[in-house]
Amino acid sequence: MTQSMYRNSFFTLIIIFLFCTVSKGQKKFPSHIDSSFFCWTPTTKNKVVQGVAIGLTAHPWSSWDDTIFVKVNGVNLEVEPFGIIGGVWGTMYGLIGINDENGNRLSFFSNHGYDSLSEIYTEYGTHINGLSISIGGIDNSYNHGIIFNGLSGFSHEIKGFQFSGLINTTVDLKGVSVAGLANVATKANGIQIGLINKCKTGNVLQLGLFNRIGKRVIPFINFRIKKTK
Repeated sequence: MTQSMYRNSFFTLIIIFLFCTVSKGQKKFPSHIDSSFFCWTPTTKNKVVQGVAIGLTAHPWSSWDDTIFVKVNGVNLEVEPFGIIGGVWGTMYGLIGINDENGNRLSFFSNHGYDSLSEIYTEYGTHINGLSISIGGIDNSYNHGIIFNGLSGFSHEIKGFQFSGLINTTVDLKGVSVAGLANVATKANGIQIGLINKCKTGNVLQLGLFNRIGKRVIPFINFRIKKTK
């Protein structure tokens, strides 16, 4: 085999590797997506809003399986009644505690109950990029930006800043999570500020009366900084 053939084979392998890597990393999108500057929510169509979304909730109600793709690049203003219900219900069970099917105690203070949101099936998801103000609280979304919730925030991902009057529950936190009562994250890389803070793992600074990182509980100030290998 000549040097030219070796070189061509090498570049062919590189192209195949890059193609497979990109294809594997791409997220699934619906075949048709409407785009507009303004949108009343909730929508029943796959939608990208390059401006302002106003209504009851950016998270669509048409299916509990998140089979509608919604992305707001700009400002989201909503009522979100489920955030009110979730905030009250989540606060009650978080403080009192309940047992799961395996007998583990789920509460704001236990070392269990992190993965409830990650178990929710999401085909496309609701994505908020920018500023969101919700009276009840944003629900089942991927948030990149600045998020203000009246009572609760139940998010698959936070990249930026999120404030909620009662509770924040997040699968993946990369930024700052502030709550009047409790912050809960499966993985936290950033800061949690509230009366109660807990996360399963990550590099995080916690400021509050009760702070849990994994099995470790320290009042007032708790932090974990671990270099990734």
